[in-house]
Amino acid sequence: MLTPVLPHSEQERLISLQNTGLLDTDPEQRFDRLTHLAQLCIGTDIVLISLIDSNRQWFKSKQGVEVCETSRDISICGHTILGTDIFEVSDTLLDSRFADNPLVVNAPFIRFYAGVPLVNNGENIGTLCFIDSQPRQFTDKERQIVFEFAKSVEQEIQDKLQEQAHELLVASEEMYRSVLEGTRIGTWQWNIQTGESNCNERWAEVIGYTLAELEPITIEAWISMIHPDDLAYSDTALDDHLNGSTPFYDVKCRMKHKDGHYVWVHDRGKVVSYSADGKPLMMYGTQADITKENNNEQALLQSRDQFKTLVANIPGMTYRCQHDEYWTMLYMSEHIYDLSGYPASDFINNDQRYYVSIVHPDDRAELFEIIEKAVQNHTSWVLNFRILHKNGSVVWVEERGAAEYDSTGAVQYLDGFIMDVSKEKKLQDQLYKLTQQLPGVVYQYQSWPDGRSAFPYASDAIEDIYGVKPEDVLTDASNAFTRIYPEDLAAVALSIEESAKHQTLWKQEYRVYRDDNTVTWMSGSATPEMMPDGSTLWHGYIQDITQTKEHYLKLEELNHQLNVAQQSLDLASEQAQIGYWQASLKLGTLWWSPIIYQIFGLDEQDIVPSITLFKSAVHPDDIDKVAKSEQEARLTGIHNVVHRIIRPNGEVRWVHELGQLVAEDKNPDLILIGSVQDITDRMKLQQVKDEFISTVSHELRTPLTSIYGALNLLQSGKLVTLPAKADKLIDIASSNCKQLSRLINDLLDIEKLAAGKMLFEMKRLPIEPLLQRAINDHQPYADLHNITLTLQLEKQMGEALLYIDEHRLLQILTNFLSNAVKFSPKAGNVTLSATQIYDEIEIAVQDQGSGIPEDFKGKIFERFSQADASSSKAKGGTGLGLALCKELIEAMNGSIGYRSETGTGSRFYIRLPISVEQ
Repeated sequence: MLTPVLPHSEQERLISLQNTGLLDTDPEQRFDRLTHLAQLCIGTDIVLISLIDSNRQWFKSKQGVEVCETSRDISICGHTILGTDIFEVSDTLLDSRFADNPLVVNAPFIRFYAGVPLVNNGENIGTLCFIDSQPRQFTDKERQIVFEFAKSVEQEIQDKLQEQAHELLVASEEMYRSVLEGTRIGTWQWNIQTGESNCNERWAEVIGYTLAELEPITIEAWISMIHPDDLAYSDTALDDHLNGSTPFYDVKCRMKHKDGHYVWVHDRGKVVSYSADGKPLMMYGTQADITKENNNEQALLQSRDQFKTLVANIPGMTYRCQHDEYWTMLYMSEHIYDLSGYPASDFINNDQRYYVSIVHPDDRAELFEIIEKAVQNHTSWVLNFRILHKNGSVVWVEERGAAEYDSTGAVQYLDGFIMDVSKEKKLQDQLYKLTQQLPGVVYQYQSWPDGRSAFPYASDAIEDIYGVKPEDVLTDASNAFTRIYPEDLAAVALSIEESAKHQTLWKQEYRVYRDDNTVTWMSGSATPEMMPDGSTLWHGYIQDITQTKEHYLKLEELNHQLNVAQQSLDLASEQAQIGYWQASLKLGTLWWSPIIYQIFGLDEQDIVPSITLFKSAVHPDDIDKVAKSEQEARLTGIHNVVHRIIRPNGEVRWVHELGQLVAEDKNPDLILIGSVQDITDRMKLQQVKDEFISTVSHELRTPLTSIYGALNLLQSGKLVTLPAKADKLIDIASSNCKQLSRLINDLLDIEKLAAGKMLFEMKRLPIEPLLQRAINDHQPYADLHNITLTLQLEKQMGEALLYIDEHRLLQILTNFLSNAVKFSPKAGNVTLSATQIYDEIEIAVQDQGSGIPEDFKGKIFERFSQADASSSKAKGGTGLGLALCKELIEAMNGSIGYRSETGTGSRFYIRLPISVEQ
């Protein structure tokens, strides 16, 4: 047990206590009413006004105990007066200072204590304390109420002292009427007829002067010193006395002090003589300084007003009633109107109605039973019930009360207060309904240092989580823990321990067993709160996340597979020297795989990929080609371009970019995904091959021309007539020679284009005659294969002009149409069309063939490429046609492309800018 130490100002404190005159005095209603009301408001077993004397604590007012004093060395109040704030002990048995205190281990068995110091003249003379036999902790609102009650007790002490002072003042004034000289009261004499005045020194001191400073004193000087607001009142009182209406002149007014402020004075006087003609002659009087007394009276009135306000502001209705059949009301605060719609006057002495009459009929029996039981056991009561409002509504209220007994133990009164808890009740009902709708359990979990644990609150959903009802774990949580998966139990226990230790958010995922022994995943989170008894109370939520967890575990597995695939892709990319990239045609963003840094000769650590960086690396002569391919990708979805780049060291490299636009409905940012491959070695080989082919082609052309001419001469029959069998052989040789000649011509054209030696005769020509000529030229070939050729033109095409080489354009269309006819089914249809797309004309050939195989689409414009090697035999062709078309159209500032789906035919097109006449 810790004995309270003495304050530093113990002597001054004891003097201040003695000056109150409260020690060992009889009980006073002014203090008992306050402690009784405080007990009703706070609901503790005991409320005391304890005055700390030198060796004892003496109770000026007490509620809940019979003893009047205890020894100071065992008092908890002795600790309270050492500070200035509320001294609160939530559980004395858990506090080493008081656990073995006689007042704790014996009657009154204090478990909870809260005390507020009572101050007089700056010294803590005692406490207003609250004691309970059960542990508890005040809320902020209760602390405020307790503090305000303490201030009210202090005010009552001051009021008592002021009343005593006032009584002494009245007695003094009576004595001063007969004592004129040698006192501290100013005296004055006034010759009413001449205006002459005579005052003593004290009269002048009251207003801060010496008598010499005021002489000669006249009635005019006296009037000038009276406060203007009090002058009329003073004049009226004087006139009433002079004309005989009042026996005395008695006025309290303000007079101006020498320092400029006003002091309150009490002026009293009486006419003591009259002139021969009966007029008032001499008037004697006194003047007392009552500034302090007046201020005290004002403070007293203010204190009483504050007390009334305090009671009025208590959140509820206070009452006192008799302990009879109808609970006859002796007092009831006006807050009853807010609760019931009836004024308090209706209930006083049951004037208009009984208080019980407004209690809901279904709650009356329980109300009587609980209160009667509390009265018999000398305990307070707390209960909730409904009140019927005048407007027909129902108001939920909480009532706290206690009976007051006389010395024989008979009940004198029932005191209490009632609060409107409708909002709280509504919120409680809403909370209950909401918790029933939640898929998980809302709960409070409490853990004590001794290892005990419980769920003070849990919604009904705890049965879905742990298979137990809320009441099963209300005081012992072990039933819930038996359901936790054994391998997870240690982690759950450790996480709870860490949360309690550091007062941090508890968050854990773990498994539990269902009734059918299936395992489900749970996710819980809770916020801890340290309680006064050393325990930790968590407020949280637990929900079933089995489905989410399974998805998450599956996602982890897929992520692992993705990482493996990514590593495989990176390895394959590095080995094949093919990089992959992703770009946004809308946002201008770019991402590279690591191998692209090597292709471009850049340092991965120092460079961040960007569109600007990429364009700066493109060879100046190829910038337009790359830009055109990107623009084409917006329409076709395919980006396919071969171009040169310049490395930072000046080295020129050839690269092949191949990309595809992501599906439009899922691609608002126009994301293009593709690859880039260094084909410099291939291009060098291609150059060697082109040079070889060019040389061979030139060398073959002259002898081939001679052979072809000789064969034609033999076929004409002008030289010699050959047998039919030889004639047939000559025809075959001539056809093959013609095919070989076309191949050499195509090779030479490609060689010229590559070398930049191809000559173009560019002219502005209308579209329709060119297309019609292409149809007419191929009609015999189409008829031979039973294919219908159709020309489709938009109306505006009749006036459109193209700046082209007529021969080369017809060469391209010839290739398109002949291919379409070759690969179309019998009786099929081939369509040649022209359409305007923005500022370009698209000329397209659509067939009804089998389409282009997927594995060939990337090589369709390469030289000597055919979808099927056997097609060259079945359909004929050199594999150079489309490659030549591509070179020709790009040389005329156009572009080439195709669309094809297997089984639905192919559509090859070229696009050329519209030519405007200047």
